[in-house]
Amino acid sequence: MAGDRTVVRHAACAVKLNGEWFASTTTPLPHPEPVALHWQAGPALATARLISHEGGVVIECELNNPGEAPLTFNGWRPVIIEGGSAALRVGDEPWRASALINGYQSWDYAGIHPLDAAITEGDRKPTAASWWTAAICDGEAMFVAQVLRASRFATVFRWHYHRDEHAGDSLPTDIPLFVAEQHGSPLSEPEQRSGLPQELRLEVQPQTGLVSDPILLLYGEDGTATLRKALTAAGHAAGARSFPTVPRGWCSWYHLGLAVTESDITRHAAFLAKRMPELVKTSANGFRPVIQLDDGWMPRWQRWGDWVANEFFATGLHALATRVHRHRLELGIWLAPFHVAADSKLAEAHGDWLLKAGDGTPLVDPRLSRAYHILDPTHPQVQKFLDELFRGLRKDGFTYFKLDFLYGAAYEASRHDPEVTGTQALRSGLKRIFDAVNPPGKPEQTFLLACGAPLMPVVGLVHGARTGGDVGIPQMENGKATAPQLGFPLILSMARNQAARLFLDRSLFAVDVDVAMAAAPQLTPDEAQVMITVAALSGGIFMLGDDLETLPADRLALLRNPNVLGLVGGPAAEPVHLFSAPEREAHDHWFASPQELPPLWVRRDADGTTIAAVYNWSDAAKPYRLHFGEATGAGGTFTITDLWSTRRGGRVLGVKTDTLRLTLPPHSVRLLKMKSAAAPARS
Repeated sequence: MAGDRTVVRHAACAVKLNGEWFASTTTPLPHPEPVALHWQAGPALATARLISHEGGVVIECELNNPGEAPLTFNGWRPVIIEGGSAALRVGDEPWRASALINGYQSWDYAGIHPLDAAITEGDRKPTAASWWTAAICDGEAMFVAQVLRASRFATVFRWHYHRDEHAGDSLPTDIPLFVAEQHGSPLSEPEQRSGLPQELRLEVQPQTGLVSDPILLLYGEDGTATLRKALTAAGHAAGARSFPTVPRGWCSWYHLGLAVTESDITRHAAFLAKRMPELVKTSANGFRPVIQLDDGWMPRWQRWGDWVANEFFATGLHALATRVHRHRLELGIWLAPFHVAADSKLAEAHGDWLLKAGDGTPLVDPRLSRAYHILDPTHPQVQKFLDELFRGLRKDGFTYFKLDFLYGAAYEASRHDPEVTGTQALRSGLKRIFDAVNPPGKPEQTFLLACGAPLMPVVGLVHGARTGGDVGIPQMENGKATAPQLGFPLILSMARNQAARLFLDRSLFAVDVDVAMAAAPQLTPDEAQVMITVAALSGGIFMLGDDLETLPADRLALLRNPNVLGLVGGPAAEPVHLFSAPEREAHDHWFASPQELPPLWVRRDADGTTIAAVYNWSDAAKPYRLHFGEATGAGGTFTITDLWSTRRGGRVLGVKTDTLRLTLPPHSVRLLKMKSAAAPARS
């Protein structure tokens, strides 16, 4: 119930044991707790407890094996709304509603889709499923299902609504199917997709049991505030960490790729220190900008697992850190800590450290074009290896770690400890790394960024996480870096994922939308401004990705604009009417370019200032009327300042009342600061 509205009607729970589902409605049993479902699950007993929390209800299931023989646990369904008179009711017009699609990990698709499958266009219908978080919005009414902790399982939500699949002439007001499932982590698929959840086979010994990960069901009529509330609750429950500042700096990957050298790092450290004082001055809490060495520093090419510097870093990593520190900058480094190249010395010497496939051979990650195996974080020797590797790098002077391809450690496979799920294994490996670079009991001075990471399982073990795919593709020719591949479609994908996942920022971790770039001629000046604006208003990490020394002066000026850099690290800007512009022809691939994104994104600061970004995502010039009531929450008179102006503090456009007319070129943005002003006296 929500007030006098019945939101969920006749829901059930189920557990799968020995290959068979047992639902709470099939064999219900009495229970002394008034807010519990209790049922016979074959030879076992199952209980689902309903706990009031944050104005909603938390559902947590428990399994007990009272018998004398072990059972095989396969999965949970903590929420089943399906069949008979079961229904979910969100608002009064679900045929107009939209739903959040959240992918399993960092690089997966995130976006807003129509709830009604009848109006989805295109030959390939997108899957009505979302990992970790589900949100259905009908106007201001919103229903959210949110896993509070991903300690052991991978949680996916599925639903179905089709206006024509209904008896009678009226449109159906109930959503007939909504299910939450908890299984094993998915294997990846080629073309940058996550697959289906894997079925678990956990042995439940006699007189023991296990519990599900808790799920919060929340309903509100205050729009996206309900979604934000649910994610804040998840952050609290999962022990989300914060860091004194949101890092900013430069990353080597997109322009230099695998061809990066020691001199590339030192010259960019000197460049940032001498030529980009704006980046240094806008850093907060004394944390200095970061020079982040990305993939390419290990034995070539990409012999991941052999984490020693190659011949292009001849003086060693400690000496490199010393030279960067002389410029009063921090040094960061990239690793894929659980991936092991098949041709690496580690794979040759320690085959017993690797996850095994069903046939007993080392598991090969299906996502990648080359053969990579996965370290088993439950193996004692792997734990020792991780401890020594990261303690050594921290001692060398690295204070920023980008940990990539983390999804691999969560694969369901044969591992040293058979009772540990993939999600548990990933978390245990990340805990070793975190403690190695941030010793327990001491202030946390080293920032950990997760990438290619399952979003909920890393909460509490990292400070930040990538929330989208790569925004560009580095290019090489004869072992040398050439101009990277960029384009506006990738910026659209970047903005789409940020729009759908902005609520994760500060709730679960600091978000990382990836780098900002201004490369010419791949991007027009307007397109570069769009990319930089999305990154600056993300609320999260802000890294530059161009070869700054070779960037034309006019493009470098875009990256140095102090008015824009001053916005970095503030609250994330939220698209106005986010759920009112669903993608009708949508695909679940990261590289899919949305047909529609909200044009107006707004950030309201504590001092009463409103930052409004008005985007034109289309290929043609467009007029736009900015209604102050939409941007600020109230009409009235405001002083408007253009922050993309080169003038310090921006160019004042004047004092305006209620509305402002704009004309936007294709692929462009207007970045405006709005401050309340007294209305001019009338004659």
